[in-house]
Amino acid sequence: MAETLRLKIDIAKDADRPGRYRWRIFQDLKLRDQSLHSFATKREAQIDADKFVARLNDIWKTDR
Repeated sequence: MAETLRLKIDIAKDADRPGRYRWRIFQDLKLRDQSLHSFATKREAQIDADKFVARLNDIWKTDR
């Protein structure tokens, strides 16, 4: 059975650029990664974060 990482995505307003959003990825309540770019909408940030997490899961899959 394959196991994937347990990650939480947080989408938040960009403090430096009003009206834009960034994502952060947490693993075990610790910040693991964050977006380098800001996004115009929460939806765009969520889509990019989902793609990022999918790539991480593909890389770190382990067989038991």
